[in-house]
Amino acid sequence: MMQTEPLDPRKLVGLARESEQCGNTPMSLGLYEQAIGCLGDEKDLALLADALRWKGTLHREQGDTETAYRCYKQSLTYAVRCGSVSCKAHCYNCLAIVAQRRGNLNECERLYKHAADLASKAGDIRLLGIIEHNRGVLMNMRGKLAAAEVRYASSLNAFETVEDDQAVSSVLNNLGILYTKLGHYQLAMETLERGLEIARARQDSVIESILRLNLAEAWVAVGKLDQAEEACTQALGSARARGDQLTMAGALKCRARIERERGALDSSIATLRIGIREAEVLEDKLLQAEMLREFGETSSALGNSSEARRAWREAAESFEGLDARHEAAEINALLATLPTTAEREVSTMRNPSPPADEGLSPNA
Repeated sequence: MMQTEPLDPRKLVGLARESEQCGNTPMSLGLYEQAIGCLGDEKDLALLADALRWKGTLHREQGDTETAYRCYKQSLTYAVRCGSVSCKAHCYNCLAIVAQRRGNLNECERLYKHAADLASKAGDIRLLGIIEHNRGVLMNMRGKLAAAEVRYASSLNAFETVEDDQAVSSVLNNLGILYTKLGHYQLAMETLERGLEIARARQDSVIESILRLNLAEAWVAVGKLDQAEEACTQALGSARARGDQLTMAGALKCRARIERERGALDSSIATLRIGIREAEVLEDKLLQAEMLREFGETSSALGNSSEARRAWREAAESFEGLDARHEAAEINALLATLPTTAEREVSTMRNPSPPADEGLSPNA
């Protein structure tokens, strides 16, 4: 009887990473599972910690925050056991991202600081760049835009030093978002296009669709709705193909904005109802708040000041909980424009009846 050659967990992890970059999430998750099973509880604890962390990040990017959290906690256990300072730093960085998504910002800051201290101790320049980048995202959330730009520039320099093109494209994505927020639309589009070139060259479908979606947001801002719609549709199709619920939800927000700009207000409301529910399921507090803001704007355009008030109050509360002071102030200014009295109406923000295009739901 022929003996089956034992599977090489390191090779399996390498194949999982390749599948991940190509956007084949189910295959990548399956390969990680095989590798983790082969490694057991004693063999190569550093590789086991890495595989669990990378698997968790895939789940996080799919919007499954709780599964990602459990993977990161397991990864941290093995990182501690093997004594790898770098592994521990990576775990704390990932746990900080989960805390940030869930709106636990004090815990997020504590974890980023701990991760940065460990990364510095390990001399891991690339990881320090990742943490700087993530702290920039946090600064951007809090409306500290100048500080965010400094963090992004620092991380971009670190990634260019170690020639990490994937990380460079991620920073360019967030710089593009920042420039759009600042109203520097041409610079935003140039920055996002540069990131897209890198992602295409690397055949990185995940980053490419995220960049494309943020480019669509910039095009909406300058009134180029046809280009925005095309980019949004492409990003949605790519995300749907790999089961990326988080990017799909972001695409719903963008599509609703395009519909509103085109005057299709009822369609915009229907799209946002789906998006708000999905953002709740995904535990993405910031995305949910952004969608509530959009819902308020479209409701206001429809003349439904009661619904606009409900949506904007909830959005303001969410932004304040995230310490997103700039956005909270903008929402409060919008609330001040509404009539002081409104008719009593039943809220339809989370109306369970979806529009005809139900296929946009990630559960389809």
